[in-house]
Amino acid sequence: MIKSTSYFTTAISLVFVFAGSVFYSSPATAQEEADSLLEEVIVTASRREESLQDVAFAMMVIDTNKFADAGLTSLADILPFVPGVSVLDDGGGSFGNTIYIRGVNAVLTAGVATYVDEIPVGSSTPYAGGGAPLDGTLLDLGTLEVMKGPQGTLYGASAMGGLLKFNTRDASLENWTGSLSADLSSTSGGGFNQLYRVNANGPIVSDTLGLSFTAFWKDKSGYIDNVNIPVDGWDDYEYYGASGSLDWAATDKLSFTLQGLYQKSTQDGLATIQANYDDDTLLPGTAALEPWYGEYKTGEVGINPSEFEFSMVGLTIDYEFSFGTLTSVTSTQDMSFSNTQDNTVPWATFADIFFPEGAPHTQATFFGDLGYDKVTQELRLTSNSNQKFEWIVGGFYTKEDGYNTQDMVIVPPEDLFYVNFPSTYKETSFFATGTYYFTPDFDGSFGIRYADYSNEVELLATGPLVEPIPKTTIDDNVTNYLFNLRYRPSENMAFYGRIASGYRPGGANFVLIDPGTGEPLTNAFFKPDTLWSYEAGIKGTLVDGRFGYDIAAFYIDWQDYQINVIRAGLSVAGNAEKATSQGAEASLSFAATDALTIRATFSYTDAELSVDEPDLGGVKGDQLPNSPKWQTALDFEYSFNMGELPAYVGASWRYKGAMPVGFDGYTDDEGNYWQPSQPRVTIESYSLVDLRAGFSMQSFDFSFYVTNLFDKWAYTNFQPIFTAPSLGTPTRPRTFGVVARWNFF
Repeated sequence: MIKSTSYFTTAISLVFVFAGSVFYSSPATAQEEADSLLEEVIVTASRREESLQDVAFAMMVIDTNKFADAGLTSLADILPFVPGVSVLDDGGGSFGNTIYIRGVNAVLTAGVATYVDEIPVGSSTPYAGGGAPLDGTLLDLGTLEVMKGPQGTLYGASAMGGLLKFNTRDASLENWTGSLSADLSSTSGGGFNQLYRVNANGPIVSDTLGLSFTAFWKDKSGYIDNVNIPVDGWDDYEYYGASGSLDWAATDKLSFTLQGLYQKSTQDGLATIQANYDDDTLLPGTAALEPWYGEYKTGEVGINPSEFEFSMVGLTIDYEFSFGTLTSVTSTQDMSFSNTQDNTVPWATFADIFFPEGAPHTQATFFGDLGYDKVTQELRLTSNSNQKFEWIVGGFYTKEDGYNTQDMVIVPPEDLFYVNFPSTYKETSFFATGTYYFTPDFDGSFGIRYADYSNEVELLATGPLVEPIPKTTIDDNVTNYLFNLRYRPSENMAFYGRIASGYRPGGANFVLIDPGTGEPLTNAFFKPDTLWSYEAGIKGTLVDGRFGYDIAAFYIDWQDYQINVIRAGLSVAGNAEKATSQGAEASLSFAATDALTIRATFSYTDAELSVDEPDLGGVKGDQLPNSPKWQTALDFEYSFNMGELPAYVGASWRYKGAMPVGFDGYTDDEGNYWQPSQPRVTIESYSLVDLRAGFSMQSFDFSFYVTNLFDKWAYTNFQPIFTAPSLGTPTRPRTFGVVARWNFF
């Protein structure tokens, strides 16, 4: 591994000095850069094309390629620029990001749904890896749409907090385009990073058959050193994948899109470090959140490798009638994730207790393997846009078979803990929306979705800690609703009010029995959680289209939200009673001159418990975990001519406010103490500054960047644990990089 790249850092620094020396040179003829910021953006959030300004809820459209040129190539890098969105980096990897929108949690399964084009991806159960299943930022994307608030009527289960929609580029039937790029960078205290991308897009048969293809390979240098093994760059990872589509315009009315996607990632170890959750806990003499071994050092005594693999194939068929379009979307997908983790503390101690004849036990290593196979089918009919009465009707079906095995290997060997719980999820739903235009500038919409689902799971187990549990099956149904009004007093302004509901499926639960009384300690199933969201907003442009704004306020009433609960020392699924979230958000953009553009985002989210929650150990008014109250970001970009070459310089600043994790525990009026499953810890606020510069020369583009300019150290995520070292994920250190792109078509 390359640990010294001083020549590389010096070269990039000289580029920034040069760019700064021409900052006040005459602006380029760069009106197109200003126009590209505030020009009309067309989106498909409501399953039909419309202007972003006309969408009746808060959303943001992201050009991921611009972020990639600035060295920001993952959801954890990009989503902090979206107001109201919090991303938990669960160990520095490239997948499985935990995403919160407006305080809606991602416990058990994702509270934010993920789509690739028309296809929902990810597990619908907590047993097979529920969560954002992949990071699509390195796909050949047109845009990434971040939709906030419940999207359940059109997008179904788990879209209760919002939706991430990765829109890949359509295959062109007219012209070829293509590029090859290399992103080379150096991380302080780490090493050399590489990212290579290639894409091509164009007609195989003019006007009839087109191909779109992209592939990437990423080798990320680790910045966490293991002091026990010892290994530098403990958290190295390799990430590669490819995607492609064939678009066939069979007739003027009938078209087919066949697409495929594959991604794989391997990681040596997690980018986490050990710390106390409180003063002197476990390691006397250390303060709360103080790293045990150093800011970028871990003390794991065993290797922690992991491997993630995801594939998907989909077929979309569109047929245009005179009155609308019939769309069929069929997909199959599978995901697998295996990992190894050192759990010597506290599991070796547990082995000493249950198997004293083999004591002392010197090591405990966890081996996990989970995944799912899933098929989906959607059929919908969408009326033509006519600004009179517009409608969508459709149906959806999915089946998911999941698996999850967990094995704790003890030295000397003991049968302490092994579990395997296969699961099956099925869902059939029907949906409809309609929009009626009272006048050309004033309309209202109503939407409904009915879902009937079943979920079954069983537990196969060995060892003294867990008893096998027979197969448990539940059947349930949920109905979601949408109401909104929209008013456009002028072509540059739109008001809206929106009321929407969302849900996450419930599921079969592990029924644990009290050995003393024979009574069940858990319910046979956990409930779906549901919420109602109330939102009002205004969008538009001012100053001859140079100033754009998107401002929203919201209130969320959340019932039966899903949590982990502790029963007989084991974590099982459960429901809390009630929580609320309220706040405000703003996204602003300003073309100050033809050359200078400024963007700003702001959010305030007050998410808290509405009642005392014994299973959480939290009291009414406690802030919900993993969502900061305050977030903001600023971005500046200045375009100019460097001789005859178009060029730019830019800078961004992002701030994340203090964020709590866990709860404090409390004593109720009857003197009962309710201990939390996780102790309360508050992660301090932090901000990061990034710089970028670039220029174009004929068929080549060059960009240079510095991320985390001031080498700020902070926790991006923290997992407090009572009986073992708590784990924190620190910010990635300062990184210098260059991106070179050859546009070969």
